[in-house]
Amino acid sequence: MDRQYRVLIVDDEPDILSLLSLHLKLNNYQVFQASNGKKGIETAQLEKPDIIVLDVMMPEMDGFEVAKALKDNPETANTPLIFLTARTQTEDKIKGLMVGADDYLIKPFDFEELQLRIRRSLKNFSKCDGSSEVKVFQTASLEHQINKWFSDENGFDLIEIRMKIPREEDTDEVHRTFLLAISSILLQKESNSFFLGKIQNQLYLLFVRFDKIEAFCKDLIDTFKKDCESKGDLKILIYPKVHFNYKTGKELLAKY
Repeated sequence: MDRQYRVLIVDDEPDILSLLSLHLKLNNYQVFQASNGKKGIETAQLEKPDIIVLDVMMPEMDGFEVAKALKDNPETANTPLIFLTARTQTEDKIKGLMVGADDYLIKPFDFEELQLRIRRSLKNFSKCDGSSEVKVFQTASLEHQINKWFSDENGFDLIEIRMKIPREEDTDEVHRTFLLAISSILLQKESNSFFLGKIQNQLYLLFVRFDKIEAFCKDLIDTFKKDCESKGDLKILIYPKVHFNYKTGKELLAKY
């Protein structure tokens, strides 16, 4: 690694905290620890880690509740999360992804696999500095970004993108393909002319201030289909001059 990434580990098991911290420190990570959900939220706000490894099964405040609190705070909303848990049920994995987890690792785990997943999440999230992919806003941070565009009184359009993913397909892989496809197109445009929000697991909202939207949407669909080996598909709706219909981000997002 060219830089020392900052990792926050949130787990109520002292042995897990110690082992993970030791392993990551030996691999040039700066590590912060939290033994419960409340302390994890406080540490995330104070230390601003690059990524958070979060246990699901914790007393008082479980990992799902912690993740929701982090994603609802604009200061931590875009920090990647990896759930580390003994749970194996599919519905728990889906719930984790729905509250904003970027990855999900089952205990007992292999340290090398965890490190690979951390590297992958950090690489995917390098979109935050605009270097590889487009930044994706969620929950409170998305509402804040919409309000900023409302406040500067410049018009903007909305593109609603719904993903149609057959049940048998790898949802995570289809999402990654979509983000790569949309990034390859958007990064050719001025960075202040768009921002992308994620509302639900298969719903994205793209706010734009550029022309030729229909051509952009066609290009996105063609690129996605070309790169996506699965049967995933996109349904796109365009709402021109959406700023005339709403006054705040909260009002706009209430539609969804």
